[in-house]
Parts: sequence; structure tokens; C-alpha cells
Amino acid sequence: MTAPMLEVTAAAASGAARMLTTTAKVQAVLGIATDTALIEAMIERVSALAAARCGLARDVAGAMPTFGLETLRATWFVDSGERPRGSVLILPWRVPVTAITSVVEAAVTLTAGTDYRLVGGALVERLAEDAPITWSSGKIVVTYVAGWALATANAVPPDLEAAVIEQVKGMYVARARDPAVRSVNVPDVYAASYSVAGGDSIGSSGLLTQVEAALAPYRNWSAG
Repeated sequence: MTAPMLEVTAAAASGAARMLTTTAKVQAVLGIATDTALIEAMIERVSALAAARCGLARDVAGAMPTFGLETLRATWFVDSGERPRGSVLILPWRVPVTAITSVVEAAVTLTAGTDYRLVGGALVERLAEDAPITWSSGKIVVTYVAGWALATANAVPPDLEAAVIEQVKGMYVARARDPAVRSVNVPDVYAASYSVAGGDSIGSSGLLTQVEAALAPYRNWSAG
């Protein structure tokens, strides 16, 4: 089945509405009240890396995907293929899907709970008399809401936010270090080795392994 076209119809605002933690929380962990702009930029970078790690879908305009609350529209155009669509449509991956606003199949608006239901995190199942049936080959438009209200207190799962804060803290502390230097050894004086991407503590994504672990429940595994 052809993948649907994804559009963002109500985007998350910039800044706090797209970031997985706040500058104030990172500053509190660091014990500082300075470098606000720098820390905010680091949070934005980590949030973008997290979205990429989870395989969040981009819209047709190429806007950066986010965990922030957005309204999305997925469109499956008329399918002239030989194979039927089946009873389940897979929504473009955003997490979490909090609500389906509307489903229109072949110009007919369907009724939630009677004609379709949301199954799991991103599956829309077609129904008739409480039993699954095949979606038609006509044009299907699903409008849905996904993401967390990130500007709201306690919107992000605590384990994920704590891991993100630790990631930003590590980036802040290491900002003045030459990234090409992996170890320093001054005999009888000082020795140190640094974490690198793909190592024991930093995954290939560039995120700490603990951040990758916290993101695991929200990852689109079909994206590889």
C-alpha cells in the first residue's frame, strides 16, 4: 500500500513548545543561572536528535518533526493497485497519538467507534458492526492530534526528561574540549579518556545510551 501524504495543519510553536526539557531545569542541575541562550540551543539540538532517533515523520513541506503537540493530516489517495488496503491504516509516525479528529473515506465522514477505531499508537482500523472490514480504494483523509504539550509542566515522561537533562549537562560541560581528543595522559599527573559516539556511553545517534533507552518506547521500529 502506498504511504500517505503527511501535512501539519496546526504546528507546534517554536521554542518551549518543541523542546523536551526547559533551560531552567538544566541550569538547576548545573547549579548556574547563566548561559541561557547556549543551553536553550543545546536543548533544541538534543530534541531534534531524539526526534530523528525515533523516526518521527516529516510533513510534505519538510518541517522538522517534533514531540510537541501538533494537528496532522494523513491522506491516502485513490488506490488502483490489485491488492486491497486491508482493515488497518498505519498513520505516519508521531508520538503519542492523542486523538483522531476526523476520518473521511471516499468523501464520506466516518463515525468514531462505529466505523473506525484507533488501535495501539498509530493504527486506524475500519469497522462494520464491531468487526474489522477492508478500507475502500477511494481517497482517505485522517486528521489527528499527536505529541505532548511540551510547554506544560510535567508533559514529558520523567525518565525521558531526566535523560535529556543529563545529555544537555554533558554537552555543556564538554563544550570547551577539543572533540578530536579522545584521551589525555600526563604521566604521574593526570589521565582522562572521553566518551565518543558509538562507544560504551554514547550511541551511534550521538545521544547518551541512557537517552536512547528512554526513547525506545517511542521509536518507529519499522523505520530501522
